[in-house]
Amino acid sequence: MDWSSFPREKTDCILCGSSSSRLLSVQKTWPVVRCSECGLVYLSERPAEKALTDMYSKAYYEDGDVGYKGYIRIFEKYHDTFMKIFSRRHRDLLRHARGKRLLEIGCAYGFLLDYLSSRGWEVQGVEISPLSSEYARNELGLDVQTGSIESADLKEHSYDVILLLDVLEHLHRPYDILGRIRELLSPEGILVVQCPWELYHWEEFSEAIIRGMRPGTIEPDSVPAHLYFFQPRTLDAVLRKGGFRIYGRQSGNYGSIRRQVNPPVISAGNPIERFGRYVYFRLGLQRFLYFAARLLHLGNGMIRYAIPDEDGQQ
Repeated sequence: MDWSSFPREKTDCILCGSSSSRLLSVQKTWPVVRCSECGLVYLSERPAEKALTDMYSKAYYEDGDVGYKGYIRIFEKYHDTFMKIFSRRHRDLLRHARGKRLLEIGCAYGFLLDYLSSRGWEVQGVEISPLSSEYARNELGLDVQTGSIESADLKEHSYDVILLLDVLEHLHRPYDILGRIRELLSPEGILVVQCPWELYHWEEFSEAIIRGMRPGTIEPDSVPAHLYFFQPRTLDAVLRKGGFRIYGRQSGNYGSIRRQVNPPVISAGNPIERFGRYVYFRLGLQRFLYFAARLLHLGNGMIRYAIPDEDGQQ
């Protein structure tokens, strides 16, 4: 798919409203900028919202250049690794949730919902992709609606947990969605958000330096599907602006599946970069640093547990 062909719209910073920004790079014709006022990194030109259905078509799940390559095939091949990820998620939810009525926004093919359903959760999902939502309904028998939570038929104040996993960075109108989530949560309900920490995470910061580039200028993930490239500070600020109070934080390391599908290339780049890759990947430095990062909450996956803030801005 020609991702540069989507109709475009320009946007200012969604966090502080500033139109002042510094260009970091241009990726696949899409400009990645950093807000001069608050530091949020985002696409200053992005696909128009009306193009979302086309964006999350079969190409997103099959081509692999922006989204996934053979989503179902990868799930089946690396099933054991997915089960470990799902099991960890399940344990975390049991520690935080007061009930088992759960809604996942952006549930894709519904594999996590299917796992949780088999463990006693009452699950529903909403997914914008007709392709993956149809699979969740027809193949897994799940209650998954096609569309957004604004268009879906959902009962207010009826969910103990709402999952927003790797979704916030895709949303054109995040505050509208967060406002709708507030309406859907039960009185003791929680929101679980997961986002990648991109570009200014220590790992990508170091990669840029080794490659002789300015920090923040390497290629981020999934352009132009990802509209924002959060850091812990900016993610927390967006959630607060959306009317949520964060009461729990976790840190994880993305890439356990990706490293199996596409093992890192060692002999690439300049001599310094090749030496760094050898030490990092082959001699176990990455495994050690990932272990330390999880303990220090510096992993490249950010997880937030939040509840509606009655004194919040939304």
